[in-house]
Amino acid sequence: MARQESDLTYKSIEELAPLIASGELSPRDLVQASLDRISQLDSSLNAFLDVWEEESRTSARIAEEEIAAGRYLGPLHGIPVGIKDLIDVEGTPTTGGSKVLAQNIAGSDATVTAKLKAAGAILIGKLNLVEFAFGTTGVNPTTGDVKNPWDTTRITAGSSSGSAAAVASGMIPAALGTDTGGSVRMPAALCGIAGLKPTYGRVSRAGVLDLSWSMDHVGPMTRTTEDCALMMNVLAGHDPRDPASSSNPIPDFTSEIGKGIDGLKIGIPSHYFFDEFVDSEVLASVRSAINLLEANGAEIIELSMPWVGKGRPINFGVLLPEAVSIHEKMIAEHADLYTPAVRARIQSGFNVAAIDYVRAQRARQWFNHQMAESMSNVDVLITPTVPIQAPTIADCTPSPENPGAGSELPMFTGVFDVTGQPSHSIPCGFTTAGMPVGMMITGHPFDESTVLRVAHAFEQLTNWHQMPPTDIPAPN
Repeated sequence: MARQESDLTYKSIEELAPLIASGELSPRDLVQASLDRISQLDSSLNAFLDVWEEESRTSARIAEEEIAAGRYLGPLHGIPVGIKDLIDVEGTPTTGGSKVLAQNIAGSDATVTAKLKAAGAILIGKLNLVEFAFGTTGVNPTTGDVKNPWDTTRITAGSSSGSAAAVASGMIPAALGTDTGGSVRMPAALCGIAGLKPTYGRVSRAGVLDLSWSMDHVGPMTRTTEDCALMMNVLAGHDPRDPASSSNPIPDFTSEIGKGIDGLKIGIPSHYFFDEFVDSEVLASVRSAINLLEANGAEIIELSMPWVGKGRPINFGVLLPEAVSIHEKMIAEHADLYTPAVRARIQSGFNVAAIDYVRAQRARQWFNHQMAESMSNVDVLITPTVPIQAPTIADCTPSPENPGAGSELPMFTGVFDVTGQPSHSIPCGFTTAGMPVGMMITGHPFDESTVLRVAHAFEQLTNWHQMPPTDIPAPN
C-alpha cells in the first residue's frame, strides 16, 4: 500500500533511506508525496521556480527498478532533492533569479548535479533565490519573494531562500544552496533547518554561477545534521573543473557523528557575537544551548577575539569588486533587466579602487591568521547564526525612501566566508513570536566531521529540529 503524504512529509533522509533500500517505500510514492506537497503549498511560499513533474516521476520509476534489481546506490537513491537556480542542470534554465539570464539553458550538469544523479537522487526542480544571489533577505521582485513557512509575512533570508522554505515546509527532504556571505546558513536559521557551508574548496563550484569566486561555497540544506553528512558523502571531492577545488582526503562524514561531545573544547567568543546589539531572545536561546552542551560533557572556553568584527567588512570588501568583475559585461549590455536594488549594488562596485580590493585581500590574510591562532586550543566555535529576529517582507522591500531592513543578517555568517572554514547552522529554540533561532557551529578547515558531530549531539539532546511549521496558510 502506498504511504500517505502526511507519513512522509517531514521524514529525514536517514529515516527514508532504509525504507527505500528494503523496498518498503517506493521512490515513486516518495516523489509523488513531494509533488503533492509542492502543489498544496508552493503558491503560498513561492519556493520553486520550476518543478519537473514528469522527469522526476520517470527518475523515480527507474530508481525503483534499479533497487528491485539489487543495484541500490546508497542513502540518496530515490530521494527528492531541489536545486538552487544558480546551479546547472543540463537542458534546463539557469537564470540566477534574473531576467538577464531568462534564456540561459545549461548545456551540461554542474559537478554537484552530476554527483547527485550518480547517487540516484531525484532532482525535482529549481528553487527560488535572490537575484544572482546578491542579497541577504530573500526578496526578489523578478521571481517573487519567498515566504517563511513559520510566518508568511516574514522573510526566509537569502540568498538560498527557496531551498530553505522548501525543506522547512516538508516539500522536499533536501536541497542545495550556495553561501558567499551566509546564504546557506542565514535562511537555515530563520526557517529552522540544518544548513552546512563546507570548507572552501571541499565541494566543487563548476557549473555554478559565480558571485565571488574566492568565497563561493555550495552546501546542503536538510532537516537534520546527519542528512547534511549523508549529502556531503556524495558532494565532496576534488574536481579538476574547479580551480579552487581541494585535493584533501574525503572522510566518511557520518563516521564521527555519533561520538558525542564529551571532552570536546568549544570556544565562545567574548566579543562581537554576543554583544548588546544582538537580539536578546536570540542570545538567550544560544546561551541556553551552550549551557546544555557544557552539562553534557563539552568544555566551554571563552576566547578573546576583539578583532573579529572586521570579518564582515572584509567579506563585503572582497565580494563586491569580484561580483562587479563577473557582471561587468552583462550589466553594460542589460542594465535595464536587473532589478533596481541589485543593479545599484553592482554598479556601486565600479567605484571601488583596485587598491581597495588589494587591501581587503591583505586584511583577509591577516584575519585568517588571527582566527587560526585564536582557535588553536578549541575544536569548534559556537555563536548565533544571525543577530536579529526575522524581519517582515514589507520591512525588507527597498523603496526610494527606505533601503530595506535586513542588512544585519550576514554580520556573523560572512566572517566564515572570509576564512573558508566549515560552518553549520542548526535550530536551537524559538522566539516569543514563534520564529526559529539558529546556532552556528564553526570548525577548523576540512574538519566538517567535528562540526557535524557537535551539531548532531545537540540534536540528540533537544527536539528543536523535529518541530516543523504546521500552520502554513493555504493559497488565497
